[in-house]
Amino acid sequence: MLSLFPITLAAFALLAIIIILLVRTTSLRLWQGVLLFILPLILANLLWFSWLHPRQERQALMEEVATQLSLAPGYRLLKIQEPALWQLLNRELLHKRLEGVPANQALGDMRGWLMDLVNQRLTRASDAAIIDYIRVSVEEMRALQQQEPQRCFRFLYPQVNGGVNLQQVLSPELNQRDAQALETLLQQSTGNEQPLDQAAAQRDLQSVVEKLYGKWGDRLQQLNMPADTAVDRGAMCAMSIDLYSGILALPDKQAANLLRKMVSLTG
Repeated sequence: MLSLFPITLAAFALLAIIIILLVRTTSLRLWQGVLLFILPLILANLLWFSWLHPRQERQALMEEVATQLSLAPGYRLLKIQEPALWQLLNRELLHKRLEGVPANQALGDMRGWLMDLVNQRLTRASDAAIIDYIRVSVEEMRALQQQEPQRCFRFLYPQVNGGVNLQQVLSPELNQRDAQALETLLQQSTGNEQPLDQAAAQRDLQSVVEKLYGKWGDRLQQLNMPADTAVDRGAMCAMSIDLYSGILALPDKQAANLLRKMVSLTG
């Protein structure tokens, strides 16, 4: 953008010369000439600081936000695949940045906005993409559980107690793997829903749950009532880790089939 400073400086230099000539050749007094020079200067500064400069800063931030979303793994695909959602995310990210939230933190805060889309795509993704995405999610659960069980619970059930900003609490390496898993999932889930073998999914789920029952017993029922304030949230996270780990231990085709079944039932 062309700076207005050289133009403004030249204009005021010309104004000063004109006023000096008027003071010398007319009845215009010196104090009047000084006033004629200062008034436009004051008005120009008011115009710059109250309108032009904030407008330029906002425009620059809008461009920076759009660039950030256009380069961020996962989010960048939404610009083509889900343009309405991308525009919504763009506006929300701009709002956060205008409030002074740092760029990475603002993007991390918005991850929860993708959950509905992710759940839709999990039923359409390839076996490899859905397994990789869930495998990374289980690693994130373990890391959060070690830090603080409440964080793991918030990661699993953001609708109950708010989500968690993974950018702030997980390692850069794990966040990078998370972003790549998300991008792969979005890349490989643009077609129709994958075929679902309901009977096989039910058999595999029963097999996994039977193994978990030996460890957790009736406490497994808590997985069906995350909003209940009486549940042990730390135990719920541990049970969830065991559940998904048991599913991932199945052959890939069976694991992917069961994961799609679970997503179709619960989201």
